[in-house]
Amino acid sequence: MNKKRLITVINIIFINVLFSAQLKTIANPCMRTGAQMITDSLHQRIILFGGGNDRLPWGRFFNDVWVLDLNTRGWVPLNPSGTLPPPRFNHSVAYYHSRNKMILFGGVGETHYNDVWTLDLTPGAETWTRILPSGTSPQPLSGATIVIDYASNRLILFGGEDGRGAKNDVWELNIQTLTWQQLNPTGSLPPPRFLHRAVYDPDQNKMIIFGGTNSSIFYGDIWSLDLTSGSENWQQLYPSGNPPGERCGFFGDYAAPERMVIGFGWKYSGGFTYYNDVWILHLNNLTWERIYPTDSAVEGRRGPCGAYDPYNEQIIIFGGDQYSDYYLDDTYAMTLNPVFVQEQDGNSKRVLPYLKIDPNPFRIPCHINAFVPVPSKITLKIIDVSGRIVKTLIQDQNVSGNCIITWDGKNDVGDRSPNGIYFVNFELNNIVAIEKTVLIE
Repeated sequence: MNKKRLITVINIIFINVLFSAQLKTIANPCMRTGAQMITDSLHQRIILFGGGNDRLPWGRFFNDVWVLDLNTRGWVPLNPSGTLPPPRFNHSVAYYHSRNKMILFGGVGETHYNDVWTLDLTPGAETWTRILPSGTSPQPLSGATIVIDYASNRLILFGGEDGRGAKNDVWELNIQTLTWQQLNPTGSLPPPRFLHRAVYDPDQNKMIIFGGTNSSIFYGDIWSLDLTSGSENWQQLYPSGNPPGERCGFFGDYAAPERMVIGFGWKYSGGFTYYNDVWILHLNNLTWERIYPTDSAVEGRRGPCGAYDPYNEQIIIFGGDQYSDYYLDDTYAMTLNPVFVQEQDGNSKRVLPYLKIDPNPFRIPCHINAFVPVPSKITLKIIDVSGRIVKTLIQDQNVSGNCIITWDGKNDVGDRSPNGIYFVNFELNNIVAIEKTVLIE
C-alpha cells in the first residue's frame, strides 16, 4: 500500500471518533507537567499554579500563576502580592468556594514540602498567604490529593509520597481553627499510593479516589471515604461497566451532577503507555462510561491538569509530558453534554497514528513511540533489510494513546543484532506503517 493510500484509509477510519480542538489563546503558560488547576467559579475563570519541566535552562520548577478567562478563552499571567510559595510540581490544590480562595499543600521542588498556602482570588487584589497550622502536620508529600469537606468545614488529605515510599494516611485540616489532625477511618484501607485523583461528592458527603501508583504497582481501583465527622469509613467500590486501565498522573475532577471525570495519565508495564482516553464515573449508579469526543485525537500524556467549567459544561485540560523529554503547553476544552469540543478560531487539527524513533540513528536501546488515536489492536515488529522478523515487541495488544516501547537490540532468541538498517513495522487494524531506523552500536 503506498503512502497516499495509507493516509486515505486512516482518515476514513478515524473521522468523527476523537477530538483535537485546541483553544487558541494570546499566550500560554510555558510547557510543563504536574501543574494544578482549580475553577474560580465566582469569577468564571481557571487558576493554574506551578508545574515542572526538566529541560528548561533556567530551572526545573515553576511557581507562577496563570488565569484562563472562561469567557474570552485567553490565558494571562497573574502577579499576586505577598510572598510566593517556592516552585514545585505534583502539589495539591483545592478551591474553597465560600472564602474565594485556592488552598495549596505540599508538592516537590528542590525538596518535598508540607507547607500550606492560600491564594485570595479577589480580582485585582489576589494575594498569597502562608498558613502555619497548629498540631502535628503530615510529612512532606508529593502527589497527594486534597478535597474540601464543606459539611464539616475542613480540608481532607489522602496519600502521597515522601521520597521514600507511598502513603495511605488520612489527615484533616480544620479550616476554622487551622489545626492538623490525623484521622483513623474504619474499614479496609486503600493500598498506599500517589499521583491518584480524588473528588468530593457533595450529595453523599464522601471523598472518591481513583488510581495512582506506589512506584511498582499501578492502580485502577475506586474507593469511597465517608466523611461523617467522627465516623469516617473506607469502602472499596466496584462500579459496573468496562473500567479504565490502571494509571497514575492523570487529570480528574468532579462534574455536576454526580460525575467524576478522569482522563489521560500513564503506566509502566515493561514499556511506557501514555493514555489519551476520557472516562466518566457516574456516582449516582456507580457506572463507568468511556466517552468519545468528536473531531480528532489528542496525544497521550502524563501529568496534565484539568478543571471543570460549570458554565459551559466543559473540562479544561492543559499540558503534560511524555517521559521527561517531550513537554506540552496545549489547552483543550471538552464539552461533556453533548460530548464535543468547541473550536476556537478554526484552530483544529487531526492527529493520525504515527511512529517516532528518538534518536534515529540509535545506540542501544531504541525508544519507539507508537501513537494510537483510538482503542485498537496493534502489533509492533522489528524487521531487517531481508524482510526477516528480528523481534516481535507487541503482538495483537489492545492499546490507546502513546506507547513507548524499548528495543534492546536483541532478536527473539536473545542474540545481539548486528549494526545496520532495520524497519519498525506498526500494524493497526490491518493498516501498516513502517519507519526506518539505523543501529550504529
